[in-house]
Amino acid sequence: MPIKNFQGDEAEGILVAIDGPAGSGKSSVARVSAERLGVVDLNTGATYRAVALLSIKEGVPPTDGAALARIARRVELDGERVSVDGDEVPEGALRTPEVSAAASKVSSNPELREVLVGVQRRAAWKARAEGGAVVEGRDIGTVVLPDADVKVFLSASAEERARRRASQSGREDEIERITAAIRQRDKQDTERAASPLKPAPDAVVVDTTSMSLDEVVSSVLALAGRVREGA
Repeated sequence: MPIKNFQGDEAEGILVAIDGPAGSGKSSVARVSAERLGVVDLNTGATYRAVALLSIKEGVPPTDGAALARIARRVELDGERVSVDGDEVPEGALRTPEVSAAASKVSSNPELREVLVGVQRRAAWKARAEGGAVVEGRDIGTVVLPDADVKVFLSASAEERARRRASQSGREDEIERITAAIRQRDKQDTERAASPLKPAPDAVVVDTTSMSLDEVVSSVLALAGRVREGA
């Protein structure tokens, strides 16, 4: 059904916002949900990673908000493609431990976040015009897309999220360290001044601690189905 976008124009398609803390399963749930809905999977975290990568290459301190904002204006998100100065950034370059650590630091900067919110919104509305998108991050339902058709906030215990991370990386012997790191990231994300991590008032909160991926995806698809049916 036609839904109004931020400019008041009618747009076809659906926008599903999936938020949650580190290790809650956002990326996997978003990817599979997007596949089953036949829409684009937008990972907004990739834009922060792109800025982090540039800041490392160009020697920009993570505390220099003005410089980070200038870098962010060179980043674009188009579907699952992240580009800098028009050139696509390989996924592998965004996933190194160095970039992950830098992204965690730069993402709390208000000036940077303001620029990237615009980047992410443009990508989402372009995707909606072409059929829709599942958009995942930490402030999608609260800041980036407050008028998303479906808002889901995934949660899970820190211990379960650490177990998942350890299993994915083959570091089962480091669960205690990973748990501590996740709790620290949670603290940073929930207490930051700019766009703190929290469920949107109208989000459906799903505790994934004891749920399988298919069970979580089914919950998301059920919510999306109601919107598509006009319920």
